[in-house]
Amino acid sequence: MRVTKTINRTCLMLVCVVLLATPALAEGLKKPALFMTLPDQCNTPDGMTLAPDGNIILSCPNYNNDKFPGILMMITPGNELKEYFRLPMHPGTGKVGPMGLDFGPDGNLYVADNQCFNTSLYKSRLLRVRVENGKPVGCEVAVYGFKVANAVIWRGDYVYVSDSVQNVTWPASESHFPSCIYRIHVKEFAEKPLELQPAGLDPHCIARVYTRNRQLAFGADGLTFDDEGNLYCGNFGDGLLHKISFDADGKVVSNTVLASGGPMKCCDGLFYDSKRKVIFVSDSVMNAVQMVDLKGNITTLAQNGDTDGADGSIDQVCEVLVRGDELIIVNMDFPFPGLTNTKHEKPYTLSVVKLDR
Repeated sequence: MRVTKTINRTCLMLVCVVLLATPALAEGLKKPALFMTLPDQCNTPDGMTLAPDGNIILSCPNYNNDKFPGILMMITPGNELKEYFRLPMHPGTGKVGPMGLDFGPDGNLYVADNQCFNTSLYKSRLLRVRVENGKPVGCEVAVYGFKVANAVIWRGDYVYVSDSVQNVTWPASESHFPSCIYRIHVKEFAEKPLELQPAGLDPHCIARVYTRNRQLAFGADGLTFDDEGNLYCGNFGDGLLHKISFDADGKVVSNTVLASGGPMKCCDGLFYDSKRKVIFVSDSVMNAVQMVDLKGNITTLAQNGDTDGADGSIDQVCEVLVRGDELIIVNMDFPFPGLTNTKHEKPYTLSVVKLDR
């Protein structure tokens, strides 16, 4: 009897320890469901944008297995996955790395081709996929000379592109790592490709972001606009959300940190939800989706530990997109030091969270 009581008492103590050790963050979180399993030709998904016809265009740079060239896929409103367009390879590297993408006012699709994993030189590009009657018909270079072309977003006749690293050699020896956001008018590359000056010297660089995290030395990343025309940019390595405001003439008047710290450790892809007045942040480090309101308050929407994503769990989120009352999550699963995600493995997945109406 004495032994039994001792065992029961020990079990009770262990239960208490487990309960106390369980993070409070787990309370009230949304549990993602499996949205879609992707084929081998989509082994590293990255960016998403919603096309005018309601289809989602998904970019897959396939850094994990470049046996499969970078490609653009399409997800129909009925969640059918189809090939959208095969991008041309870079003539110097023989590869293509489609990441951020968005449709311009001319109806064409603009795609960041990130070449930083192929060369240390400024070979990244902004590609223009020509679209006629809702279908891609060709592709050419619109802008070149980026170091790490990343996010792409249009507002009016201007395209905004984040260049996540600006130093010539990476990693640099400085105490902080510069990056920038470019703004370019559509007319500047309408007739021929525009070449940028390197290392952030180009006048199209309207705002700079500095990262102090030497382990994750990527800076300016995701981009999104709110209803008032303020631009938000994620600082990937430092987990900061920048707010950039403009005057009536489009001149930058402020570049401040709206949100930082707390549960948010990384700002990758961003999406402003005008219905809920929040910015959804892809926190690649924490395997989490954070919500930031326009006052800078941070709330964790969904989070989980290291996983293969087979059950729909987050597997290194890099991009989010709201379609109706669904938050669709891209699981890049492209691990490097400092992330919760520790290895790349099948399946390749997208997740989804049902949002409150």
